[in-house]
Amino acid sequence: MKLNFIIKPACILLFSTSLHASVVIVNGLTHAHTLSATDPKIQGYIKVRNDGTKESRIVVYRQDLTSDCGQSSSYNETGSHNRSLGNALQTNVDEKVMGASEEYDLRYSIDLDKEQSSPGTYWAVVMVEVAEPVREEPKNGVQVNSRVRYAIQIIVDVGSFEGPALTYENVVFDKVSDQHSVLRIMLKNNGTFGARTSVLLEIYDPAGNKLKTTEPSTRMLYPGNCGTFEIPVTDLPKGKYDCVIIADTKKDLFGSNIALQVE
Repeated sequence: MKLNFIIKPACILLFSTSLHASVVIVNGLTHAHTLSATDPKIQGYIKVRNDGTKESRIVVYRQDLTSDCGQSSSYNETGSHNRSLGNALQTNVDEKVMGASEEYDLRYSIDLDKEQSSPGTYWAVVMVEVAEPVREEPKNGVQVNSRVRYAIQIIVDVGSFEGPALTYENVVFDKVSDQHSVLRIMLKNNGTFGARTSVLLEIYDPAGNKLKTTEPSTRMLYPGNCGTFEIPVTDLPKGKYDCVIIADTKKDLFGSNIALQVE
C-alpha cells in the first residue's frame, strides 16, 4: 500500500481537565489468562484502594467492549458478540462501601467450558464505578457532578496462541502545528486470538538514509475488531519522505510503505 499525504494547515482546539479519584485500581487495568485443561475454572482479583479520607461506595458490573472499524469503542451488555465471556465471568460482590485507606481484593471467576469453546480469545470488562462520593468539579463557573469509572479488561485465551493476521484499514496524516503532526493508523485483527500490538514508523530521506524511528504506540487488538494507533511525527523539514509502518504482534511483523510530502 502506497499513500501520498500533503500537509495542509489545520486548527484544533484542545481542552484538558484534571480529575483525581479517591478510589484507584492498584494491579492494572488488563488481566490476561489462559484456560487450562487441568484447571478450567479461572480465579483472579482486582485490587481496589480508597486513597481518600472518607468512605467511598463502589458499584461493580460487567460489560462487553467492542471496537468496530471506523467507530469509537463501545460498551454493551454482556453476550453482545460471540467471543464475549458473558455469564462465565462473575464477581464476588456487586457493590461495596470502602473505608478510608482501605484496600480490597475484588475477586472474579471465569467458568468457561473449554469443550464448548473454539480456540481463540474471549473477553469482557469488569466496571468499577465510584458511586459515592460524587465529585463536584467547577467548570466555567458551574459545579459539574462527575463519577469515576474504571474498565478492567479480562481476557482468556483458549488453545495454543496463533498470531493473528492484521490488515491496514486506514491511514490519515494530520498536521497539528508547524512542528507537530500525527499519523493515525487503523488496523484490523482478522484472526481468532487477540494480540497486544505495537506500531512504529521508520522515516527515510530520498537517498534511503533512515532519519528516525518513532516510539511504539501499543494497544490490544481483539478478534474482528479495529484499533487506531497514533504516531507523533515532529521536526520534519519540508520535503518528501519514504516511510515504513511496522506493526508487531510479538509473533509476526506487518509492514506497509507510505510516502509523506511535507510542504
